[in-house]
Amino acid sequence: MIEVRNLTKIFNRGKFNETAAVLDVSLKVKDRSIVALTGPSGCGKTTLLSMIGLILTPTSGEILYDGENVLLASDFWRTMFRRQSFGFIFQHINLLPQYTTLENILLPLYSSDVDPWEYEGKAREWLSRLGIADRAEHLVEQLSGGEQQRAAFVRALIKEPKYIFADEPTVFVDEETSRIIYKILSSMRDSGKTVLLSTHDPELMKIADETYRFCKGRLV
Repeated sequence: MIEVRNLTKIFNRGKFNETAAVLDVSLKVKDRSIVALTGPSGCGKTTLLSMIGLILTPTSGEILYDGENVLLASDFWRTMFRRQSFGFIFQHINLLPQYTTLENILLPLYSSDVDPWEYEGKAREWLSRLGIADRAEHLVEQLSGGEQQRAAFVRALIKEPKYIFADEPTVFVDEETSRIIYKILSSMRDSGKTVLLSTHDPELMKIADETYRFCKGRLV
């Protein structure tokens, strides 16, 4: 289980442009569940998601995974924990244009103690499942927005992480891709994964076990 206690993030603290992005947020995310964060743009959803995913460091508060406050661990330990246990689906897809779809999917594995090409079969299986097997050798610029988002999903899921973080995963895709994403996230939960996402999509919220609404950095 993930537990967040009194989490706060203030950017540019003490300066004229100080911004309180997240204020005193506490919540729990049960294992094998989908939890949605929703609210207007700029309310702090992405910042909170980034802190729980150990990409951003909070100004104050605690983040507990299975009862342990991971903020007390070293930077190296948090990096290794994130690398081994997390999968990220970013709002801005962040595929590298100079590489093919398949190479983009395998690229993050180079930082792990594995041979990335051992995962080629699994990557192609996922691409087939998502209906873009024929795009494996295409460069990113040759893919549509929906195809790029599907490739980003495969990249996040290739190592079967325990925790999946998705920031507005359906915001830039068509209806067909959105339906595929709903099914993927539901299947991830059913297979024992924990999914934490931010979204404005009412259909995506319907598959969530719990939904937290934010306004101006606070839970409402």
